[in-house]
Amino acid sequence: MKFHKSSVVAFVVLFSLVASGWAGTTRTQVINLHKGWNAVFLQVAPDNGDPSVVFANTPVLMVATYLAANTPVEFVQNPGTTPWKKEGWGVWYAADRPDAFLSNLAVLNGNRAYLIYAQQDYTLNLQGDVSFEPPRWKSDSFNFTGFSLDDQSPPTFDKFFAGSTAHRPCKIYRLVDDQWTLVIDPVVSTMKSGEAYWIYCKGGSDYQGPLLTKVVSGQGVTFASSGESHLVFVNQSGDPLAVRVESVSTDLPLSYMMRGVSDSKIENIAFDLPANYQLPVMEAGKTSALWLKLKRAQMTSSSQSGL
Repeated sequence: MKFHKSSVVAFVVLFSLVASGWAGTTRTQVINLHKGWNAVFLQVAPDNGDPSVVFANTPVLMVATYLAANTPVEFVQNPGTTPWKKEGWGVWYAADRPDAFLSNLAVLNGNRAYLIYAQQDYTLNLQGDVSFEPPRWKSDSFNFTGFSLDDQSPPTFDKFFAGSTAHRPCKIYRLVDDQWTLVIDPVVSTMKSGEAYWIYCKGGSDYQGPLLTKVVSGQGVTFASSGESHLVFVNQSGDPLAVRVESVSTDLPLSYMMRGVSDSKIENIAFDLPANYQLPVMEAGKTSALWLKLKRAQMTSSSQSGL
């Protein structure tokens, strides 16, 4: 499911929804690489995460990710001068490089930021599984991360982090012409979906964005024997939020439930979940929930899923 906020601060939270076992909840992430270094946030876990497979027959020569070490990151180094052997970095080198034997990055994971070096411009269509994984911020440190955002109307850095004291004032670096460049004016600088940044977090934080989204358990929504589950939304911004639920791809027959009067009694009433469903506007600081019910009688196989 795709959860949009109002166009002023639009971003996306992707959830897999599963009934009666696990079925594929995949999507394709289009990554436009340019010649040189690229800072990329993978939104999917590749079907085969071996970098040698993912980057076969591509101009990609090197991939690196920062595996959070115990020591906080106090300053940011440009990719061309980064000591890759330093503790905390996982690196993959293409097989035809003389230093390929130094590779220590065996698998690419979703919901993780990577530095990718390409010899020339290239469009990578990466198919993989989607899972929900909130950011894990390392306190008093720069964090290498990114976000899924609305491509049509992404937020500014200032608007996105307005609800987090741990990230204000914004101290953010983005990669420009192979150099990490400080975002000077977060009020006007726009974020980009699938782009990775170095973002400083002061103190502890579990901040996801203006809209905090919670699942009952795990990395998605699973319908147990009751056939019911729910999502919780919290407006962490100072503005009202309009939340839209959109089916990206699904073969799950679902209803949403609301309290209403039926036969003179107050009870939950189920309505068919449309492809696009607009929730009531959430005021600043308020919490809301979306209750979903699986129409199990309409399932066509023993294992079905949606996104």
